[in-house]
Amino acid sequence: MPRATSTDISLTKSYIPKVSKIPGISPTIAKFYKSIENRNIHEGRVVDQAYYKSNNIERLFTNIRFDCLFKINEPIVPRFILDFYSQVTVQTDEYGYLFISFMIQHEFITLTLAQFGQILKIPYNGQAVFTNEWDLASLEYSQETEGPYSTDLPTPDDIRRLLELERVMVDRTIKSQTVTLTPNQILTKELSPDMKQWEELIRENVFGLGGHRDHLPACLAHMLYCVVAEEQYNLAYFFVKEGGPLKIKGTGRVSWAAPLII
Repeated sequence: MPRATSTDISLTKSYIPKVSKIPGISPTIAKFYKSIENRNIHEGRVVDQAYYKSNNIERLFTNIRFDCLFKINEPIVPRFILDFYSQVTVQTDEYGYLFISFMIQHEFITLTLAQFGQILKIPYNGQAVFTNEWDLASLEYSQETEGPYSTDLPTPDDIRRLLELERVMVDRTIKSQTVTLTPNQILTKELSPDMKQWEELIRENVFGLGGHRDHLPACLAHMLYCVVAEEQYNLAYFFVKEGGPLKIKGTGRVSWAAPLII
């Protein structure tokens, strides 16, 4: 029986059984696991204190409990994340409440969204919406209009006005074609230098590091709006709807799995 991992993360790489060495395992699966089972997701890379103490980041982020984004400092073994999220499910009850269910050491566990947020130490109430789209108008189309997560969202005009965006270009080349941007499609270069730091901090710890970093996803623009407006934002809802840290993609967000897995 392995020792409790909750107080001994640093040694998990040595005593957790190697998936890649299980007799008869698929070569494809073995190759996938082998590249990650001997390392941690986080091995010392944290947000520099000078960074989050500049440009009002600490004060504004703390006001809406986003200070959790610059306090991540826990080494996590990828094997735990894969084992956990390979069987986690998200359900909705008859009243519209979200529940997260999973199994650890043969024990079936179900958490409410509030419990999920409390364990992960992230905000679990406030404005709730999820969309993968770039255009700000997609927020309205994606919001829940009734139930426990019904949200009175800001309009695209509200977001653009509060973020004090300045259109720097109208046309953009996408796949060798010139496309005219709509007012609701925001480029990261339209953010002020201070707000660009906020955007980087949120993107690296909430969103994947891949994709197009030259434009601002609608949900990220909404989060920045909440920071400036000091509106609470339901980060737990976003993670669950977005799929949370369900994939190993070299992202900072996988460390949110830590409190549940160890």
